[in-house]
Parts: sequence; structure tokens; C-alpha cells
Amino acid sequence: MKRFLLLILSSSANGFAPSVCRHQRSTLVMPSPARSKWQPLKLGDFDDYSQTVEDQDLAYEDTAIGAGDVAMEGKFVTVAYSGKLMSNDKQFDEGTISFRIGEGRVIQGWERGLVGMKVGGKRTLRIPPQLAYGARGASPVIPPNSHLQFDVELKALPSGAMEEKAAELSSMSPFKLAGIVIFGGSVVYDILHFGMHVI
Repeated sequence: MKRFLLLILSSSANGFAPSVCRHQRSTLVMPSPARSKWQPLKLGDFDDYSQTVEDQDLAYEDTAIGAGDVAMEGKFVTVAYSGKLMSNDKQFDEGTISFRIGEGRVIQGWERGLVGMKVGGKRTLRIPPQLAYGARGASPVIPPNSHLQFDVELKALPSGAMEEKAAELSSMSPFKLAGIVIFGGSVVYDILHFGMHVI
């Protein structure tokens, strides 16, 4: 259920006290869906985030600044996360996921909110419904029009096909991974079995 819900992202301590950096009005660069040109992205004020404002934008707060490479559009990322409903502080998911930013495998709030993070960095995202699951929700855990809060940590930026695939496989649910192993084994068996009868 964890992976089904979000296709996004367990937080782990890394032995240092986080420093808090508040972003009142940050500007990130993101591609426009309608055009291929880059446009500035204006994010909302983290402390003034409101669940009642209709056009509320994504807001974030860095709780620890990383020291590694920077996440950006097109980069493959591995992220640890926990998510909760802002309406009642009920946690609905936690885990680790690997994906490429910009491929649309995660909610828009993630696509936009992870850009600019450095490896080892931690960030809290406040995501309005229009950048999450909107009017449809993600039944039964996320009601329609829910504002979500995620605590995320950028664990790695794998590079190269082998590292990316290893990261993707390590963040899969055990059931999905077992299914892939069984299916792969079945295909190999069939090929060997066919080869033995042809020879």
C-alpha cells in the first residue's frame, strides 16, 4: 500500500543537529508544461501556508542543508520520506523511493519541491491539493482536496544506468521485487528449456 499510494518516498538520523533555514519567497527554475523554456517558480511562504487559501502554492522549509550534488530536472534521485495530512497530522505513508525528476512518476509537489536540494539535505514540503491528489484524493487514506506535508531527505543522486536500476530495485516493495525475480526466473527457465529442445 505504501508504494501504491505515492510512488514517492523512512527518515534516518545522520548524526548531526539540523540547522533551520526559512524560505520566505524562494525562486526555483522549473520547465513550463506548455513550453520548453525555463520559467522562475515562486513558492509560498512556509510559515504563512494556509489550507483555506484557494490558490495556495507549494511551500518548503530546509531543516538541514546537504553538501552533495544538487537535485534538478532530469536527475535520478533516491528520497526517504514520511507524509501526513495537514488537516489532522495523521501519517499516511513513509518509505524510500527512487525516480527521475520530471518523468511524472510522483505528484507535482514532489517534482517541484525536491529541485535545489543537495544530497544529505532534509526539507519539509507543504503541498496544496492541486499539486497532490486534487479532488480525487487517494482513497481510502488521502481524502479529496487534502493538503499534505512531507518530511523528505535526499539520500543519493545515482548516476549511470546500473546505479539507477540498483536504486530503483532497492526502493521497491518486497512483493513487487519477488514478482520480478519469479517472472525473470521463469523467462530464463523457458529460454533454457526451449534451447535444450532445439539443440
